[in-house]
Formats: sequence, structure tokens, C-alpha cells
Amino acid sequence: MKNSTHASEQVEDPRDLLRRGPMSLAQRVAVGVTVALSALDGYDVLVATLAAPGIARGWGMDHGALGLMLSMGLVGMALGSLILAPLADLIGRRRMVLLCLGLLMIGTGLSGFAGSVFELSLWRVVTGLGIGAMVAVINPLATEFASERRRDLAVSLMAIGYPIGGVAGGVAATLLLRQFDWPVLFFIGAALALILVPIVLIWLPEPLSFLIERPQRDSLERANRLLARCGFRPVAALPPASLGKRQPLDAVLGPDSLAGTLRVICLNVLYIVPVYYVLSWTPQLVADSGFTPAEAASVALLLNLGGIVGGVAFGWVSEVLGWKRAAVGTLLCFSVAIVAFSHAPADLGVLRVLGTATGFFLFAGACALHTIVSRSFGDHTRATGAGLVLGVGRTASAIAPLATGILFSVGFGREGVSFAMALAVVVSAVLLIGHRAAVAH
Repeated sequence: MKNSTHASEQVEDPRDLLRRGPMSLAQRVAVGVTVALSALDGYDVLVATLAAPGIARGWGMDHGALGLMLSMGLVGMALGSLILAPLADLIGRRRMVLLCLGLLMIGTGLSGFAGSVFELSLWRVVTGLGIGAMVAVINPLATEFASERRRDLAVSLMAIGYPIGGVAGGVAATLLLRQFDWPVLFFIGAALALILVPIVLIWLPEPLSFLIERPQRDSLERANRLLARCGFRPVAALPPASLGKRQPLDAVLGPDSLAGTLRVICLNVLYIVPVYYVLSWTPQLVADSGFTPAEAASVALLLNLGGIVGGVAFGWVSEVLGWKRAAVGTLLCFSVAIVAFSHAPADLGVLRVLGTATGFFLFAGACALHTIVSRSFGDHTRATGAGLVLGVGRTASAIAPLATGILFSVGFGREGVSFAMALAVVVSAVLLIGHRAAVAH
């Protein structure tokens, strides 16, 4: 069967059928699978932190060795986003997801069997590779299976899977570590990755964008099977690839797109550093106010729960106000929340309320960033662009806690550090105001 026609012929783009029509059950299920994959990423990112006290106690590790082990996951995530994720534009989104699940099964499962700091650090790098690439790939998947009307909501739902996985991991750790040692948390992560493999094979087909942009002999047949699953009529031919002979990375960093790509990278870094400041230092800041570790942990839990609500709210508000207005407003509210939390009195009730509000806008802003990424790159470069933007952001996130600790050590109080972080978020919002989406649909 033919995959394309002569350039002179007018060929209907089957992607328009999915974009303009109501979302079918198959599309909704595919988006739901991306939420589950995001939740697995959230669990796997948190699992090392949850297991850290037991690891340190069992192996007699000092804070330096423990910090090195924890940082290896972030190193792997940065490499996965920068190196592996762009391959999804070459080999396919679905294949990359399966590769990531394989890396997660190997890295997380063998982490539970590790007998030394070196072994555990090695397997955390492997796990990070899978997580970093997965986060960059499920963004395009959620985008490409959603209709135009529900696109921002779909991307937001995908993004909030991350805190859902974190909350689930926290609950699992609280219950399981009472009777089992820390390896059980890694074994659960490996089992969850294994369970998701058949789910991906059955309910997450290769999206139309890849079948069109990287045509193969059976692309038309596969595209029509996908259209039939979604309740649409088949097409006689597929339109020509828009990328031509250019490679995705060349298109993302080419003269006509370099400025836009750099703008997205900058606004993402300016946002992600304050995010990791809040996530990394909130428990310690609460404890410094005279509260117990358990009370500090309760504030962190409410922050994540508030984030789940905030992510859903952003998806809904973006449909009403438009994605850019909703994103700018969310970022500005997050900057105010950072400052407000830093000036809060030593009252646990007030800290819990402000922590919930901060989490609401933090994760709503994360959904906004995912929306920006999905709209800044076309179908033929979305995985490459997302991998580049998120990979640089991951690198910055690894530096953020260390830089914050240095600021505290040289005499900056939490109010001063928080104001600097809030200012970075404001600059990110200003950059967003001048940003033009590369993809209108």
C-alpha cells in the first residue's frame, strides 16, 4: 500500500480527524496510559529518597555518600532526556516507552539487590535514564492522542500523574517499611514497570504523527487501524512528511527555530530551579521553625496533594482563558506563594494551608510548562525538543539544591532566598508573554 502521493495532489491529513473531532474512548485510554506512566516516574523518583534512611542505617553511610547516591538518579534523568528521548522521533514513541520501561525494570529491580554504594549508584543511573526519557516522550504522546479542545487538559492530566505517583510511594513506604526493609520499595517499582508493559502494548499504539513523519512500508495500514479504533474512516494515503531530509535536532536548533527553542529552555530553567528549591527544602524549613520531622513531612504531603488539584485546575482553566493566559497567571501566583510561605509564622496550621497553596500553583505551573513544550515543537520534532528542554532543566534541578544550600550557608535567610527564587519565576513568566507557539493546533 502506498504511504504518500505526489506533492501536487491534495491529501487529507488524518491527524486533523483526531484534532477536530470529539475524543474517542481509544484516545482517552491512550492519554490515561500516559498518566499511569507519569505516575510510575513519580514513584521511581521518590523511591530512593524514601529508602535513603534505611540504606544509610544499614550500610553506615554518611551524608556525603548518601547525597552522591541520590544525585546519580538525577544524572541519569538528565542523560535520558538529552540522549535517549530524541531517539523517539527516529524509532517511534511507543518503542521508546517500552525501552524506558525495560530500563526502569532493570534499574529499579537490581537496586533492590545492590550490595554496595557503587552498585546502587550504578542502577540509579540506569533507572534515571528510563525516567528522563519517559517524561520527555509521554508529553508528545498525550498531545498527539488528544483533540485540540482537550489537548491542554490531556497534557495536564499526564503531568499530575507525577505527584500522584509520589503520594502513592509515600503511602506505600509508610505501610511497608514497618515490616520490610528498604529493597521492597525498589521491587514494587520494578513490578509496576512490568505490569505496564502489556498495557502499553495493548492500549498505547504508535501515534499518527510518527507514522506520517517517519513513513515505512506499513505506515498507511497502521494509521488506518488506529483511525478505526478511534471511530474514524480510513484514508487512501498519508500526507508527505513535513521534516523532509532534515534530522529532528537540526530542525529544533536550526536558524528558523533556535531563538524559540532557547527561550523555552530559559523559561523552563528559571521555573524548575525554584520548583526544586521548594520540593527539596520545604521539610527542612518547616523543621527549622521548631516542628518535628513527622509534622514537616505532613506539610510536604499536603504540598503534593495540592499539586494534584492544581494540575487538574490548570487543564480546565486553560480551556476557558487560553493556555498562555492561564500559564502566565499560574507562574505569577506561584511566585507570590513562595514569598508568602517564607514569611509564614511558626504555626503548623498556617504552614499546612500555605504549603497546600504553594503545591497547587507549583504543579499547575509544571503542567503549564508541559503545555508550553507541547506547543513549541511540531509533530516531527516534539520528542527531540521536549528531551532537550527537559534535559537541560534536569541538569539545573540537580544543581538547585546545592546552590540553595550555599546561599543559606553564606548568610542568606529563607526570606532572601525565597525572594530570589520568586523573582526567577516572574522572569520566566515575562519570557512566556513574548513566546509564540510553533504549533497552533
